[in-house]
Amino acid sequence: MDAITDPSVTYVSVMKSARVGYTKILDHVVGYYLAHDPSPILVVQPRVEDAEDYSKTEIAPMLRDTPVLAAISGDPKAKNSNQTILRKTFSNGANLTLVGANSPGGFRRITCRIILFDEVDGYPAGGAGSEGDQIALGTKRSETFWNRKIVLGSTPTVKGVSRIEKAWLESDQRRYFVPCPHCGEYQVLEWGSKSTPYGIKWEKDSEGNGLPETAYYLCRHHGCVIVHSELPGMLAKGEWRAGAPFRGHAGFHIWTGYSPHSNASWPNLVAEWLRVKDDPLMRQTFINTTLGEPYEDAGEFAMSEQRLIARVEVWGAEVPYGVLLLTAGVDTQDDRFEITVLGWGMNEECWVIAHDVIFGDLETEEPWERLDAYLKQVWRRADGFGLTLSAVCHDSGGHHTNKVYEFSKARIGRRIWATKGESAAGGKRNPVWPTRSVSSRNRKSFRPVILGVNSAKDDIRHRLHIEPDPAGAPAAGCIHFPSFLDLHYFSQLLSERLVRKENGGQVYRVWELSAGRANEALDCMVYGYAALKGLLHHGLKLNRLAERAAQDLSFMEPPPAQPEEKISLSMPGAKAPETPRKKIPLHMRLAGVRR
Repeated sequence: MDAITDPSVTYVSVMKSARVGYTKILDHVVGYYLAHDPSPILVVQPRVEDAEDYSKTEIAPMLRDTPVLAAISGDPKAKNSNQTILRKTFSNGANLTLVGANSPGGFRRITCRIILFDEVDGYPAGGAGSEGDQIALGTKRSETFWNRKIVLGSTPTVKGVSRIEKAWLESDQRRYFVPCPHCGEYQVLEWGSKSTPYGIKWEKDSEGNGLPETAYYLCRHHGCVIVHSELPGMLAKGEWRAGAPFRGHAGFHIWTGYSPHSNASWPNLVAEWLRVKDDPLMRQTFINTTLGEPYEDAGEFAMSEQRLIARVEVWGAEVPYGVLLLTAGVDTQDDRFEITVLGWGMNEECWVIAHDVIFGDLETEEPWERLDAYLKQVWRRADGFGLTLSAVCHDSGGHHTNKVYEFSKARIGRRIWATKGESAAGGKRNPVWPTRSVSSRNRKSFRPVILGVNSAKDDIRHRLHIEPDPAGAPAAGCIHFPSFLDLHYFSQLLSERLVRKENGGQVYRVWELSAGRANEALDCMVYGYAALKGLLHHGLKLNRLAERAAQDLSFMEPPPAQPEEKISLSMPGAKAPETPRKKIPLHMRLAGVRR
């Protein structure tokens, strides 16, 4: 609040975690400039719905319950254009406007002295439609005020792309220094790591499991042991110190480790970390929302075909014992189908079961019949038990869109889904599988499932960095590769790179295919991964299925009475024996999948 009301400060940037009271600070800024320094104020939330919610849950109660604000407010029940959810005027000349960053017209016809941008990393990556970058648009609305104030606050996202990180790096980079209660030396509280002789530490039991209840902070200067109950006294004596010269831009970084509340105690933070540390996606959430730091994308680290091919494994059967169900991704080319079959185990551990190509003239029925036979196959474990495909995502792009639609429509009951990747314009990041219910898919009414391919590629690249356990223990999210895959496959898997782009002042990232490279293996893995997400959306409980498998394998295909010979379906003319299938596979019912 001191910086926000300081005449020498024009810009304020707050890079923060959750649970640090930032929303209340934002409320206080609004209240101050309404009552004590009457000004036109603009609050920018990520979406219009967020702006409405903020108005109803924060602004309305504050105006009602604060006497000085109630005295200048109009009747909250008044039905007129001066008192709406998103626009309020006050008797002392102040006014308050709230907009969503996703609204192209939200910034028009607005002139404000105080601009408050909330959760800027949650703003749509493509800007405010054709209008351009939201922060630039909002800031421009204050140009006529010599004493304007621009405040940006957010939990960061990915390093190098995060808006709030960029703003904080342009500021004087203030951090909160607190004294050690034992030696008195001032320091910034940091999470630390295994290699740092300071930060939050904890003990382990005889089996190497972390003990959150033992968490403590190790002083950077003299190794003093500090417990969470000593934090309030440290905070009372703390002070903000800048790490860069001040040029009118004050920046603050704060994270959950500074919170004195019991729910954010250091033991609770350690427990949270131990739950998520092995899952790259959950780990990013922890780094962003608990540590308040931008996540350094593993995709930016060194990853090579040689590194992946060195990880190949020999399983002794088509399907390793950890696999509980199978999905497949089908990529449609002009003269062939490429198919990847993925096996999934507890905590989404993944095994590449097969990568095959079916050649043929896709304008004729013959290759489609071979594809159908391929997708009906049984893949077996060393003990003879087998699995069939639980779901398939089939790419409907390219020159055979209608053929894919017809193929999928005829196989709705087998969960063979026609899919299409979303537009990657502006680095859009939608969920891999749409969260909203898609339109009815039957033989009369049909539309493809729109997949969040950028998000899927983010997830896959994260998971490629998870190394298998040398002793063979489960590794959540890890992708295992069989020994029959060659360097060409891994070259395709790593064929795209994450490229930084800028449009209208906004930086975003998008996956781009490197020149001269093929990417069919990556596309197939994206579709197979999306098929799993589709099953989860429809109610699959993967870990529940794992618990069931530990007791009973009746959900799998039984061992064959006679030895089976799997026929290659790659070339025209190949025929495969018909594989009978249950209309609703039993293992899907056990896992909780809805029709």
